[in-house]
Amino acid sequence: MPRTRRCYRNGVKSSFFEFPLTLPRNAFTAREVPRAGDLWRLCQDVATLASINSGWPPSRFREERVAFIVYRMTVTHHASTSYGDILETKTWVSRLRRRTLSTREVRIERAGALVEWAEGYKRRFGLVHVDFETMKPKQGTHESAAAFPAIDRGPSVTMPKHEPAPGNEEHRFSFEMWQTWADPLAHANHPAYVDWCDEATSRRMHAEGLDPVLLRPIAETVTFRSAVLPGEEVMVTTRRIGIVGTSAVALQHELRTERGVAAEALTVRGLAEGSGEALVSIWD
Repeated sequence: MPRTRRCYRNGVKSSFFEFPLTLPRNAFTAREVPRAGDLWRLCQDVATLASINSGWPPSRFREERVAFIVYRMTVTHHASTSYGDILETKTWVSRLRRRTLSTREVRIERAGALVEWAEGYKRRFGLVHVDFETMKPKQGTHESAAAFPAIDRGPSVTMPKHEPAPGNEEHRFSFEMWQTWADPLAHANHPAYVDWCDEATSRRMHAEGLDPVLLRPIAETVTFRSAVLPGEEVMVTTRRIGIVGTSAVALQHELRTERGVAAEALTVRGLAEGSGEALVSIWD
C-alpha cells in the first residue's frame, strides 16, 4: 500500500486523500507519453485506494452485494508526464445525493509547486450506487454514506468550449468485445471506452496519411448508457462536430451494441507536432 494521507476537519474524517503513484510502462505510447485511457485507469486506482482507506475495499462491496458504477466521467489534460515520474494524486467526494449518486474528484499533479496553476491532470466522474446483481440504482446505507462525506474544494473540471463545425465524413469501425477484457463486474471497464474512441480517431488518421502516434489528448467526457459484455459486437461511429481554437478538433463518438447505445463520448484532440489543422481537415 502506498503512503497515504487523509485529512481531518474539526476532528472529523474527511473524504480527501493523497497518494503518490506512478504509471506502468505499458501506459506509454511510442512518443513516450501516457494514453488518455491509461490516465483514466490511474484515476480508477486512486478512487479504489480512497475507498479502501475509507473502510470499503472491493471485498466489502461484494459482501454487501453492491457496487459503484461510473455514469459520466470528464477529464482535462494539462501537462504530460514521463515514465517513472511520481505523480501526486488527490481525491475527494464533492457531492453525495440520496446516498445513491456520488461525484468523486481526482486531481493528478507533478512537481507540487505547479499545482496552483492547474498543471497536471484533473478528473471528475459521477458514480451510481447499484445492486450487484441487477446493476440498478440502490440507496446506500447510512454507514456507507458516512464513509464518503462530501466536501467542497472549489469548482470542478469542465470541458473546453468548441465552435460548431460539423464535418462531412463519418467514420465507423466494429470489433468484438474480448472475454479477457471483462472487469470485476464482468463487463468492459469504463477506461476501455476512451481507448475505443481514440482507436477510431487513430484509424481515421492512418487512412488519411497522419501518424496516429501524434494524437494528443486535450479533454474528453463519456456518458455511459449500458454495459458492453464479452462477445458482443461494438460499433464505434465518429464524426467532427466542432473545433477548439485553431488546431484542435471536437469529435463525437457513439458506441453501440445490438442492444442499443452503450455510451456517448466527446473528445477534444490535437496533434503533438504542427498546428493540428490536418487533424481538423480529415473529417471534411
